[in-house]
This record gives sequence, C-alpha cells and structure tokens, in this order.
Amino acid sequence: PTLTLPRTSRPMAETDTAAVQNTEPVPDDNMKRKRGTELVVPICYGTCSFWLGKKAVEYHSHKWTVYVREPSGGDLSHIISKVVFNLHPSFAEPVRTLDKPPYEVTETGWGEFEIGITIHFAPDCGEQSLFMLAPLKLHHEAEPGAPKPEKKDLKKPVVKDLYEEIVFHEPDEDFLKRVKNHKMKPAPISPSGLSAVLGNRDDRDELLRIATARRVVAERTAVLKAQIDVLT
Repeated sequence: PTLTLPRTSRPMAETDTAAVQNTEPVPDDNMKRKRGTELVVPICYGTCSFWLGKKAVEYHSHKWTVYVREPSGGDLSHIISKVVFNLHPSFAEPVRTLDKPPYEVTETGWGEFEIGITIHFAPDCGEQSLFMLAPLKLHHEAEPGAPKPEKKDLKKPVVKDLYEEIVFHEPDEDFLKRVKNHKMKPAPISPSGLSAVLGNRDDRDELLRIATARRVVAERTAVLKAQIDVLT
C-alpha cells in the first residue's frame, strides 16, 4: 500500500473536534521541486497488546502500545518532526505528542477502538501532515472455521502491524538530497519492549510486487503520452 502525499488537500486536524484550527502552514508550491521524481519512505504502524491475566483489574485487563516505526528498526527523525496519537477521549490526556523516536504510546485498558495517528514531517519537506487510523486489537481472533484460541495462546501478544509506503511526489530538491545522503541509524530501543516483539519486518516479496506494478504503470503512461503527442 502507498500513501501519496497531496500538496493541496486540507490537512487533518489533530483531534476529533471540528472547531480546532489546524495551524500547520500550507506547503510552498514555489519551492524547487524535483520533477518526475518520487521519494518513497516505508513505515510500519499499528498496535501490540498483552492480556494481563485473571488477576488484572477489570478495566485494566490489557496492556497495549500504539506505534509508528521504520520496518527495519531505523531512526526516522530526519524525516518526521513529530507524531501525534489521538486516544479514546476517556483516557487522561487523550492527545499524546512525541517529537523524537521511539514514536509510541503505552497504556492499559479493556476496550478496543481506533487510534488516530498524525505524522508531521521535517520543515524542509514542504508537505502537509499525514493522518492514519490504527485499530487497537486486544483479543486473538480465530480464522473462519478454525478452532478458538487455546488458553496458552491468550498470553501471546496480539499484534496488528501495518505496512505502508509514504510517497513524496516531486519532492523539494534540497529535501530529497538531504534524505538520500542521510545514513540511517538505529532507532532508540523501545521502553515497552516492542522492538523485541516485532523485530524487523521482511516485506521483500511485497516490495517486489510494488516495484513491478510501478514499472508497468510507468511503461503504460509513457505509451499513452506518446499516443497523445501523436494526436496533438
């Protein structure tokens, strides 16, 4: 899946309150963009939860973490300026902002809900923020027709790890150069132990399919453009 950043759409607010004004500056379309170029940044986001056992307090039966991370455990702070997590309004301080990695929030609770995630990019990026939803899952779900999970499986983490590619279409030339020349370093170790649970994600097969699809689209686009040039 890819998330192409639009340069003209209205930015998403950081909370569900319609009256909140988004003060993020509108991207500067006068910046020097690299025409015909795309910068692709892979990310993973999602939730990881643990059942705390029969002795847990009723309304704190699970411990969970919502996160944004680089698939191989790298540090994305050269691209991301901050990540804002919007929890359920019942939580104390439901809006959590992290301006450095690891970009994650850990809490306890009993209910499932969708968590809003807003990714803000580095100032020289010149793009608006990106909003996503991460479904919080607390319980193991059996496949249709499969037997219910056994008791021993209840102690295993419930992971909802989603892979996306953020596509910067015709990025600013200076931003592109800075990112290309950046040497990726490991992200700080997660205090929640999330790194040990998730590890490094291997999406080579999926990435190959994406690359093949892009090549086919590029070839078809070139053919259509040539046909249009002939007609005009």
